[in-house]
Amino acid sequence: MALMSALKQIASVETGPVSESLKTEIFKLVLGTLSLPINVPGTNYYRGFKNLVSMLRRLIEERRISRCSYNDDMLDSLLKVDDSSKVKLNDEQIIDMIIALVYSGYETVSTTSMMAVKYLHDHPRVLEELRVRQ
Repeated sequence: MALMSALKQIASVETGPVSESLKTEIFKLVLGTLSLPINVPGTNYYRGFKNLVSMLRRLIEERRISRCSYNDDMLDSLLKVDDSSKVKLNDEQIIDMIIALVYSGYETVSTTSMMAVKYLHDHPRVLEELRVRQ
């Protein structure tokens, strides 16, 4: 849920085949980070990163070709180039920024949620107190 929210806010990605493909590659990237976070062919990290970059490149190309602003989302802002822009980002920088935002938001929320559930499991009195307060 947090991942879909981030994808929607960053690039107006709706639930469907594109979001499912992006989620698959982001999960590979996260798994790779937890196991062997080096960019070596054959690792989960490498495959996830490579596929995610490819998908984001297509998303950027499609957005440029369509020349329409979806919801004035973050991707639109990053792609906007005019005389008022002080900094002009290339595609690689935009992709790096999107991956960093999606990854940091997803990993933080999922880890915190997992730790909260584990804490409640390990401390039944706390869980009971929460039930009483509800």
